[in-house]
Amino acid sequence: MTHRAGAPFPGGDVTDTPASLGRRFLAVAVDQVLVGLLTAPFTVEVLRRALATTATDDAAVVVAPVGVGALLGLGVATAVSLAQWVLHGRYGWTLGRRLLGVRTVDVHSRRPIGVLRVLLRGLVVAAGTLACLVGQVAVLASPALDRTGRNRGWHDRAVDAEVLRALPAASTAGHRDAHAARAVRGRGDGTGHAPDGSGGSGDGRTGTPGWAALAEPGTAPPDAATSGPGAAVRGTVPATRPAGPVASRGTVRAADVPATTGSLVLPPLDPPRAAPDLDTRALPLVRAGAAAAPGPSAPVDEADEPAGLAPELELTRPAPPRPDVVPAPRRAAARGLRVALDDGRTLTVERVALLGRNPSPAPGVQVVRVTDPERSVSKTHLELGADASGAWVTDRGSTNGTVVTLPDGAQVVCRVDHPVRLRPGSVVVFGDRSLRVVATPGSSVADVLRDQGAHRAQDGSPA
Repeated sequence: MTHRAGAPFPGGDVTDTPASLGRRFLAVAVDQVLVGLLTAPFTVEVLRRALATTATDDAAVVVAPVGVGALLGLGVATAVSLAQWVLHGRYGWTLGRRLLGVRTVDVHSRRPIGVLRVLLRGLVVAAGTLACLVGQVAVLASPALDRTGRNRGWHDRAVDAEVLRALPAASTAGHRDAHAARAVRGRGDGTGHAPDGSGGSGDGRTGTPGWAALAEPGTAPPDAATSGPGAAVRGTVPATRPAGPVASRGTVRAADVPATTGSLVLPPLDPPRAAPDLDTRALPLVRAGAAAAPGPSAPVDEADEPAGLAPELELTRPAPPRPDVVPAPRRAAARGLRVALDDGRTLTVERVALLGRNPSPAPGVQVVRVTDPERSVSKTHLELGADASGAWVTDRGSTNGTVVTLPDGAQVVCRVDHPVRLRPGSVVVFGDRSLRVVATPGSSVADVLRDQGAHRAQDGSPA
């Protein structure tokens, strides 16, 4: 499933927009400054004793009891750090992340990742200190190296996490209020659904849903538009189904019927039309006296017989097929997805295929291994799929990303786990390797030949 940028995910308070590097840096800085301020008294006390010991060589200064204020600040800082850890794991935010409007969620479910994965994520960052802090800087700067555009760092990939923008506070409150209102209305009528069945689009005074007014003949919605594009369809709505009360024709679940709004009035359906009159001129004419005389009939003059169609037209039958005419062969449609790799191999994908340096085999999945000494191709780089409706490619979270060049020259950067449709002639670049789409399910032979001709023209090779 594909979400547009900025659209909320069901059940969550995040969008599909990745958090920028600056916003992530400021969120972490706020958390660090908060802990630093709380531990400042303890830090100052430790530095003061260290300087005093260096100046006087008096060991008594070091073993003297630490002040209550310093210990209190250290305890509060520890409690705040633990609370930040739990909040980060259970809700996806800390104080800094909440102020800056970012959330840390699972890359697949868009839910908080849990306290254990938050701990592992932090340990990956802390492991960088073993390389004289250079490794830690590299880990923190790794989101800028993400070619997929999702700003996922090495510590994010280690736990399958992603940092996304959060919904505005007004939007989140609006969603929660709407869900709460629907739940209260559902409990009020004992059905679990809103009384009007359309989330507030019906008539609350009569209990009649808004769609019922449009379904009845001679009625119109009370808030029908009086100007604008919907003004042309005003007044009564013609009958589109048999007259009678709604309840007498069975019960319809209100949640299954689309709601109507005051700014949209549906146009009336076309009235039923009668079939054209039968052409009686094509019927043979029979004299009325012929059926009344059971005895032998007298010869009738053809000139006295009523005029009708000619006998040769009355007895017309389809002619048999001519043996000398050979029907044109039908152009068979391609079956499966056929691609040509840049190393000369041709691959036919019937359903699903995994392509990479060393993909893990799975039941019912083709595995295609690509030789790449430069290691620009990931272990499982991309997925190719085909069905009756066409073919597609999906990036499987590769390091160097996947780019699709369409036949018209347009380029599409594949996002992780977002399928991109393929057409004959498309070129897929993954790392330093590439493949060309020769045929897709349903494409005709003419499409394949046209693509091959265009490919030879680009390469400058003879046909």
